[in-house]
Amino acid sequence: MDLNTKILKPGDCLLYRPSSFFGWLIAIKTWNLVSHVEIYIGNKKSVASRDGIGVSDYPLRTNKLAYVLRPTHKWDINKSLEWFEEDAKGQKYDWKGILVFALAVKEGSWDKMFCSEFANRFYKNGGLYPFSATYNSDRVAPANFLCSPVFKQIWRDGV
Repeated sequence: MDLNTKILKPGDCLLYRPSSFFGWLIAIKTWNLVSHVEIYIGNKKSVASRDGIGVSDYPLRTNKLAYVLRPTHKWDINKSLEWFEEDAKGQKYDWKGILVFALAVKEGSWDKMFCSEFANRFYKNGGLYPFSATYNSDRVAPANFLCSPVFKQIWRDGV
């Protein structure tokens, strides 16, 4: 089922199916076909840490989109966007962190982020806690957002 992008609101959580080798590794590790997460910010743009590129704002992509989740709790997206602009934008992709995540050992780099680590920190900086406030963002997988009590599913791909 194609997504009507008019239903999207800033702050929506976008979850994607695997589209790369590392995406498939994440899917296998987490036993879920969700392997990437981005946050919609409006004007057909999203913010994310994309593999091989890093943290930035990107044109909205709907290819491989599996779910759209909407926050149900009050939070301040402007604070999250401020954090994004001041602290996160331009950080490199955390290859070490994704390897650490896959091996379940220690934390990755503090100056680099992978997608679900970025998304969790983005929401937390606006006062929305998808998981425990003290839960390490390095331990969050994209599929974990499906189980978070602070989101409701508003769209799902029919595949």
